Amino acid sequence: MENHLIFIVGILCSLWLLYKLISFIYPYVRHSNIKKYLVNDAYAIITGSTDGIGKAIAIALAQNGFNIILHGRNPDKLQVTATELKTNYPERKVICLLHDGSKNSQMNIEAIKHLPITVLVNNVGIGPINELAKFSGSQIDETITLNTAFPSQLTRSLLPQFNSPSLILNVSSYAGLFPPPYLAVYAGTKAYNTAFSISLARELENTEVISLITGSVNTGSNTKPVKFMRPSAATYAKHILSIVGCGKKSIMPYWPHAIQTFLISLLPERMIDNATKKAMQKELNQPQLT
Repeated sequence: MENHLIFIVGILCSLWLLYKLISFIYPYVRHSNIKKYLVNDAYAIITGSTDGIGKAIAIALAQNGFNIILHGRNPDKLQVTATELKTNYPERKVICLLHDGSKNSQMNIEAIKHLPITVLVNNVGIGPINELAKFSGSQIDETITLNTAFPSQLTRSLLPQFNSPSLILNVSSYAGLFPPPYLAVYAGTKAYNTAFSISLARELENTEVISLITGSVNTGSNTKPVKFMRPSAATYAKHILSIVGCGKKSIMPYWPHAIQTFLISLLPERMIDNATKKAMQKELNQPQLT
């Protein structure tokens, strides 16, 4: 009887582990549902879209047939990006929105209120590295405003005009899962982004909301060389679109990051603390870009 019970428990545990393995693999091998949102001359709006991940997502969406609404705070960079898109994808319509979300969380969207928007990518964000006591009050306010208030206000403003079905992608970070030292404010905002996404996903009908947990990606602010564990922004953008429709409210789009994060989670907390502190102290000695 005892051996029979152990056998049953073993089978159940094996089935549970198999289920967890399949659940992990499935989002990365299935076909993307991004075309589901390409209806009625659809537009996609991407914040912080003049370089890095935001620009790469804008290009990937244009490649998939979407008209593009670019957002940025630098008029010259906006124009350069818009020209690039129009040159490479002349059949796409491109609109620019100039706004500094770190200064004012509410952007005027009158210019796009008449457009059939089906995709919103809340990408823009900053992550200055420093000891909390050495941050200025304005640095803290601007980081929190840009990373949390701005995407929240923009999402609220756009919800009434979204065409159904619609998609919201919120770019978060592994820093919200394993908050490193010297990034207290940034890590806090990224934890907010993920919680905001999951709550909104449970609230909205006919709108897919996903928090994109982002690891190390080669961008304008992270100039470390591209390698397997640090993909280019273009590669990362393709992985983002590939997981659309996966059924997850929060996911690491780049599967090597997901494996890396899982392995890190198995380590003792003190080891994680020591490793992240040493790594971030090295970052403190390098020039910071936002």
